[in-house]
Amino acid sequence: MEFLMRNDSSLSEEQWKAIDEKTVAAARTVLIGRRFLNLYGPLGAGVPAAEVTKDGKKQYVMLQELSSDFTLRWRDLESAERLNVPMTYSEAVSAAVDTALKEDSLLFLGDAETGAEGLLGGAGEKRKMQDWDKEEHAFAAVSAGLQHMLEHRTYGSKVLVTSPDVFALLQRIQPGTGTLESQRIQALIEGKIYQSPVLPAKTALLVAPDEQNMDLVIGQDLITAYLGSSDMNHDFRVFETVLLRLKNPNAVVVYQG
Repeated sequence: MEFLMRNDSSLSEEQWKAIDEKTVAAARTVLIGRRFLNLYGPLGAGVPAAEVTKDGKKQYVMLQELSSDFTLRWRDLESAERLNVPMTYSEAVSAAVDTALKEDSLLFLGDAETGAEGLLGGAGEKRKMQDWDKEEHAFAAVSAGLQHMLEHRTYGSKVLVTSPDVFALLQRIQPGTGTLESQRIQALIEGKIYQSPVLPAKTALLVAPDEQNMDLVIGQDLITAYLGSSDMNHDFRVFETVLLRLKNPNAVVVYQG
């Protein structure tokens, strides 16, 4: 993988291994879409596009490159080498978290600049979120969403993804049941509820994520490249290339307040 230019850096193999392990671990704690989407790939950094079927026609769509840069100071590298003390990689971890948030933002919100559609703004059933903090409104809304999918022959597993404020609303005891609203909904959909900080307030998505309905194409999976040196410090980039393929518009029901 010469395009990563790792041999041009002064980092040892052990240090590169530490960066790889820490960036991947940090990204995994943040990524929500990958917890339920099927992954297609990795196809490799040299694959620029993936086949997408839209309106019955096949076309190739470019994968999106997502990245975040960070810098390691020469003094920190020199101290680690001469004093034999461990390096700190907080800058690399922060860059990995930022890249992970960009991935979820692309999956859920899309990208207006490139025209990429996310699960929230693309095709799908749109419904008004009405008083999910009262009575059985949330449960009834999700039940109606399931019925919509069934009527449109959208089968398979289901998940509910919410903004943090809606997730908090669902952590209340449903009157007369002694059960959390979230637990009732999880039993209803036979799946999990996730929360994502990239979603706008008062938002929820009921998703049927099986591969016949959607998947996440990965070209180059999350990795770190060396960019070069500036002012004696060393610059790096955490990046990946991905594409959301929504194959069945009826696999998403969006609720917004």
